[in-house]
Amino acid sequence: MIRSLSGTVTTVGDEYLTLDVSGFGLEVFASGSLMAKAVPGEFLTCAAYLQVADSGMTLFGFSDVDERTLFIELTQVKTMGGKLSITLLRHLDASEIVRAIVSENSSRLAVPGLGPKRAERICFELKSKAQKKFGSILSFTGAERTAGVRGGLESGVALGLVGLGFSHSEALRSISSSMAESPDQEWTEEELMKRSLSKLQRIGAR
Repeated sequence: MIRSLSGTVTTVGDEYLTLDVSGFGLEVFASGSLMAKAVPGEFLTCAAYLQVADSGMTLFGFSDVDERTLFIELTQVKTMGGKLSITLLRHLDASEIVRAIVSENSSRLAVPGLGPKRAERICFELKSKAQKKFGSILSFTGAERTAGVRGGLESGVALGLVGLGFSHSEALRSISSSMAESPDQEWTEEELMKRSLSKLQRIGAR
């Protein structure tokens, strides 16, 4: 079983990235946090999962083992396949998903392609598992909780930028770059949107 991958990023798309691993170009459908780290030409290591189905094999990539574990649990939910599970992880971070499941806040899981019925089923089927398997995520305090809030802020801004016509990977990279320039700033969604949009517009004007 493939549990991790290490290689040079060659391309970053809207839903997947391509890793050059020992001369093999591997297409990896990635979570949002991993997409934000992926920069063409740079080396990247990620947790991974290989799904084998009648339609073929698909590689999925994650920024850490917790994301990978959550992804596997999501795929066990009825009607949730690998592509839909990674879509959820591309729009929301793991802590947001786990908290939504435990609090049965199914509306928080509403992302493109995942309707309210599926969201309710995720909460119903995974609530008890989430409490047991992801206790560390639920007990975040202090700086960790701040990081979780930032994750939600980034997700909201990313969705707004995608709505303006930018790709999800472009949005995430611009957001990460903006926040890195002012690490101590208390960002609002409006301020982060303006800064990230300005960066994307400057890139497009070159």
